Amino acid sequence: MRETEADRSQTVRRRDFLAAGGATAAVGLSGCLDAVGQSGGGDGTLRVSAWSGTNETVFREVIKPRYEAETGNTLEVTGNWQGILSKIRQSPADDPPFDVTVGVGRTNYLGQQDDLWEPVDYDRLSNAEGIKPRLREFQMAEVGVPVAYGVHAYVYNEDAASWTPESWSDVQSPEAEGIALPSDFWLKLFMMAALLEDDEPMADEVYDRRYMDALFETIEGLPVSTFYQGTQQLWTALGEGLADVGHYFFAYGLKRAETTDEYPIGVTVPEPTTGYVDYYQIVRGTDNVDMAHEFIDFLLDPDTQSAYAEEFNLGFSHEETTYPDQTATQLPTTNDELDSVAFQNFAGVADFSGEMNERFRTFVQDN
Repeated sequence: MRETEADRSQTVRRRDFLAAGGATAAVGLSGCLDAVGQSGGGDGTLRVSAWSGTNETVFREVIKPRYEAETGNTLEVTGNWQGILSKIRQSPADDPPFDVTVGVGRTNYLGQQDDLWEPVDYDRLSNAEGIKPRLREFQMAEVGVPVAYGVHAYVYNEDAASWTPESWSDVQSPEAEGIALPSDFWLKLFMMAALLEDDEPMADEVYDRRYMDALFETIEGLPVSTFYQGTQQLWTALGEGLADVGHYFFAYGLKRAETTDEYPIGVTVPEPTTGYVDYYQIVRGTDNVDMAHEFIDFLLDPDTQSAYAEEFNLGFSHEETTYPDQTATQLPTTNDELDSVAFQNFAGVADFSGEMNERFRTFVQDN
């Protein structure tokens, strides 16, 4: 049953209720939360698909206990890097494997084409007004709520690298050598190439098929030592001297630097740079639409986002999120600062992405 405006106005968060009335308030809240948890027709359990690895760990150790303590619901977390869309497509329309799932622009867009997402009602998200406007600009935000974002950076072995780049244009300098580039998705690298070419504002070349040949030539002209498949290949290449510098994710690079003693890892975010947005979608056919909105609103809460940011160096969508020093120093965090990030807009390349993907795959194999 759809929640009315009157229903929403009476919803009380656990922390506010406890502050107001102590133990007696907690007893009253328990009944209220039972009703909220069951409002979608489920059993008070919400199934969420997060990214694997660090994201899954943060969800289990930070998000899950905070959400369950605040709402009285149960959060089931599944870590996924691959197969999110295929698992939903293969499930009965009225029995999806998840209620809410994360997805970048490509996941979000392709799911839209197959009607895999329930419409998100921003009016039901009390924290939506705090979302940085820059993150609401893309088509993907119509059915997925931007919660977090990341940027691409350089990572390198501080003990072995013969050069330490600062800007993306440094990869074209005379001293540049031994570059490791990812081979998983053509758009990621072509956005960097577009910044190098600088023919259009903020990597907009990638959304115009006419620039594709020039962007291939730009990548081909770089001193690439390896196209890596999978993160471990990158770290092995840097550790064994097979590459000096790698194109990678800022947050994941810092996490690796914090958790390994194999060699010291440097992480540098060029300005401007490229990035991606993590959207959260409600899966078609779920009985827990109300709980799903409640959970996404919880993810937008600046207290939740600040706790997430403390554990992992992503950027977050709410303007009131606070960040640890290491994030605030290198990552664009304000709406105005996000003008220096070219975010992937998959909707802009969807018409020719399949063709480009095949061409890029052949290109990597030949190089």
